[in-house]
Formats: sequence, C-alpha cells, structure tokens
Amino acid sequence: MKKCLNCNIEIGGRTDTCPLCQNSLTGEASRDNWPVPKKLKTRAFLYKLQLFLVLTAIAVGLSLDFLLELNNGTHYSLITAMWLIVFEFDLSRNIRRSFIITRTISVTVLHVCILLLITGRYCGFFDLAAYMLVPILLGAALIGNLIFSLIDTTENALVYLLTTILVIMIIYGLMKAGHLTTGLTWDICLMSSVVSLIGIIIFKGRKVLGEVQKRMNF
Repeated sequence: MKKCLNCNIEIGGRTDTCPLCQNSLTGEASRDNWPVPKKLKTRAFLYKLQLFLVLTAIAVGLSLDFLLELNNGTHYSLITAMWLIVFEFDLSRNIRRSFIITRTISVTVLHVCILLLITGRYCGFFDLAAYMLVPILLGAALIGNLIFSLIDTTENALVYLLTTILVIMIIYGLMKAGHLTTGLTWDICLMSSVVSLIGIIIFKGRKVLGEVQKRMNF
C-alpha cells in the first residue's frame, strides 16, 4: 500500500498522488479499492485518442505553415489551431463537470462568437461576423436558454438566460455609446432579449429576483 509522507496516511489503489495534498506517494501499489467501469475506460480512451489526433493536426499544420511556408505568409494554421484548442477546452470542461445543456450552449456560443470576430479580423470578413453571425448566434442561444428556462425544474437554466440577456444588452449599449451602426440583426437581437426578459419575469415571477439576489450576494 502506498503512503503519503506529508499527510502520514496510507492510500489504497494505484494512484500516484495524495488525494489530500497532491504530493507524490511512496511504496508499492495495491489493488484498486473500487472497480473501474469499462464504459469510463472506453470513454477515457476515446477522449485521449481524439486529443492525440487534434494535437497532431495542430502540430502538422503549424509545421507545414512555418517550416515549409506553404501559405505564402498567410498563417491560417494559427486560426485553425485556435479553433481546435478552444474546442478541446470546452470538451474537457463538459467531460469533467456535470453536463448542463444551458451552460454548454451559453459558453460554446460565447467562445464561437469571440473566435468568429478574431477570425473575421484576420481573414477579412469582420463586418459579416460582427453584424450578422454574432447576433444570430446570440439570438439562437437566447431562444434556447429561454425554452429550457421555462421547462427546467431545477432553475439551472435561468441564470444562463439572464447572463445571455445581459451580454446582448451590454454589447448593444457599447455599440451605441461608440456611435457604431448596430444594424437590423442587432436590433432584432436586442428586442428578442427584452421580450425574453419580460416573458421570464411573467412566467417565473419571484424566481428571477431570487436568482439575481443569489448571484449578486445581496
């Protein structure tokens, strides 16, 4: 059985680090205290396999781009690597944490919007991304979160709906403050957020105020 010299406790199983202090363990490994389900092993293997393939694709792309200079100075491999890294980040978060669909929708849409703006700036379609693609994605996330907020009994969806509404209003307000043309798509997105806020207040009532008070700690 392995032992942690820092905590002075014995640890069963095949782990290499102490679950309390994360220091390395000494001694010989013993049998696992709990059996490892085969499904978890299969899922872990599949995740590691796709991670290997993604990182390999990034390495090969960067090598061909910078070492062989196949893109004539336009480094699209950086954009591709950025998208793949964010994809892996979101995937690992969903695997490690409990899956909440509204959180996944909100975080994924936010990341995709940021990536679209960066990609659009680099590749020359920033206006399309900023004035068309981003508001459409935020509007879709808004509708999805609204639907789940109305049918969700655990109230987990409500905070992500309110967050999406707040993000839309902040972006729209910043655009107006900067004297930027918002365009029809952003106007529809703002109106949808206002209608969603009114609807969720009517159907959820005090739960909306309670959620705001809980998140703001007052």
